[in-house]
Amino acid sequence: MRTTTWRPVKARRAVVTPTIVGWAFTTRLMSLACLLFLLAPTAALAQQARPSVLAIDTTAAVDPAVDDTGNVETGVVLDAVVSVDLGRGFEGIVRPIVQRSASGGWEGKFWVATLRYERPGPVGLRIDGGLISSPVGLANLTLRPHLNPNISQPASLFTELPPLDLGGAGTILLGAIYPLGAQVTVSGPHWDARAAIIDKSPIRTDLPVHAPRFTNVVIGGGVTPVVGLRVGTSVTRGGWQRAGERPFITADRDATIVTVESEFSFRYTKLSGEWVRDAGETSAGDRVASGWFVQGQQTLAPHWFVAGRVERMSSPAALATGAVPLTFAGVEETLGFRVTPDITLRAGHRARRPFAIGRPGYTHQATVSIVWWKRWM
Repeated sequence: MRTTTWRPVKARRAVVTPTIVGWAFTTRLMSLACLLFLLAPTAALAQQARPSVLAIDTTAAVDPAVDDTGNVETGVVLDAVVSVDLGRGFEGIVRPIVQRSASGGWEGKFWVATLRYERPGPVGLRIDGGLISSPVGLANLTLRPHLNPNISQPASLFTELPPLDLGGAGTILLGAIYPLGAQVTVSGPHWDARAAIIDKSPIRTDLPVHAPRFTNVVIGGGVTPVVGLRVGTSVTRGGWQRAGERPFITADRDATIVTVESEFSFRYTKLSGEWVRDAGETSAGDRVASGWFVQGQQTLAPHWFVAGRVERMSSPAALATGAVPLTFAGVEETLGFRVTPDITLRAGHRARRPFAIGRPGYTHQATVSIVWWKRWM
């Protein structure tokens, strides 16, 4: 029987286009970033008594990989987070990215451009507005290379699902999005809670510049019963397809995304995991995709560590005759060596069994990575 495969998105690291209608807004963001760079030294000289008026955090990674057919891919990412203390609890943050995908194309973007207000205290308060980091899910925290114990990110961020709706928009279990929106977070010693409004559903793949925006509401929170252990959850509800967006879409469609996440650190071990359930309205009723990953990191010696990840996803594929359930499986093992606090070398193996009708075999990749990270001030 012929095997039909839905292939993973090629980019090994996300090249995410912010959901901004038109280039004018993007140009203004870049102008704002440049203005922050120009004003920051002046602010620093005028306020010598205040430390860290300007903070710059940079990271770079080069990740060659060869698969079991001999195909070689090399991903490159240059990532910086620049923040300027504006006083009275306000802070401006920009995050420019320059990236080379596995297919060889280069692209530069602003993933984050936000104004933040933060007030410490027994109940801390943080408000973000602009292009913000995704308020949904744990997997997005692995996007900066030096924060990821493995070489690749969880497949839920970049692997396209089989089509949920016949002729419908492409979907992903929990995309690596940087939406335009606003978020309010409050926290205490043993709890945290957040609410956000964003302009893109986390299950949509990259949208064209002129695609319609979708209002999505996010509510989430977590508890930290003991030091090192946190359990959290979130619910997101909003539009993911709009009437007329595609020929077969005759009515607006909503989606509900539920996540449960946990992190646990003790001694020289760190474990984390996430479960995601997407319920999307389609022309044939609600269809559900779900998945999970568990990953861990173990420090063996001052310079050596090992890490690994196991992940599974399931999703129906919309066909003319109905829907066929399909599954995805993946596993990754990594050995790392910290040459210095700034430089880390890693080598690993990754195996994935893609979504397909039938039962395809695993594809394998051998990977290496060099990661450089530096906080300048």
